[in-house]
Amino acid sequence: MNSSILIARKEAGTLLRSPRGLAWLVAMAVALSIFCLLLVSDTELSLLDNAQVVYDMAGLITALGALLAVILGVDALAGERDRGSLPPLLLTPVAPESILLGKLGGIVIVWAVMFVFALPYLWAVGSTGQNLMDGVAVLALFGSPVVIGFGCLALGLGARLDSSRSGLLTSLVLLLLAASPLIFGPSLRQTTVGMAFDTINPFAAAINAYDAVIIDSATVLSQWGHALVILVCLALFVLFARNAFQHLLRSGGGL
Repeated sequence: MNSSILIARKEAGTLLRSPRGLAWLVAMAVALSIFCLLLVSDTELSLLDNAQVVYDMAGLITALGALLAVILGVDALAGERDRGSLPPLLLTPVAPESILLGKLGGIVIVWAVMFVFALPYLWAVGSTGQNLMDGVAVLALFGSPVVIGFGCLALGLGARLDSSRSGLLTSLVLLLLAASPLIFGPSLRQTTVGMAFDTINPFAAAINAYDAVIIDSATVLSQWGHALVILVCLALFVLFARNAFQHLLRSGGGL
């Protein structure tokens, strides 16, 4: 079996097979359940248009996925270095590219599990209205590269910074900044600074695509501009992770 696949299975298995690792799944279930209950029990929220509810849920799932990817990405390299297990891994007869690809593969597997787990919650809040299937499709096509991109960014920061704590704090601050469109109202995002930030922010591009497809009933194919922003950022984050990992190798990986 390919060494990258073996590493990816090991990384994902740490979270998917142990009771301690599955705590993240319980935490996500609690967050999504509370959000659904708010929509059902709160009078004002329950009167929201069905498409708006699906849009809000898609944004929340993307944010939770990116948060999980950041934590896993930092721990994949910086955490191993802090635990002293990174040097033995680098000394194994495995190509460095396979190690990095396997670490990233673990993030992809966990995101795929999280995505499938979140589908019943999307159905619960959107089954009585329209654009639910379009919402699932745009979440998969636009949310996935955003989540993977932040995983790559965290991998790179974990490799470049001195400790997992520094890498995690930096990654979380950047994620919070990128996810600000979920917090700020439309008026703030329509300012010159807000529009400029939206232009280069992959998270904002995904949110805008959700808005167009789920609320305005636009086609997924019409969102090529947002897809381009997301893919360009994903490519840059992948290059950053690759270069940071090569720097880690040159420095001896903590040996």
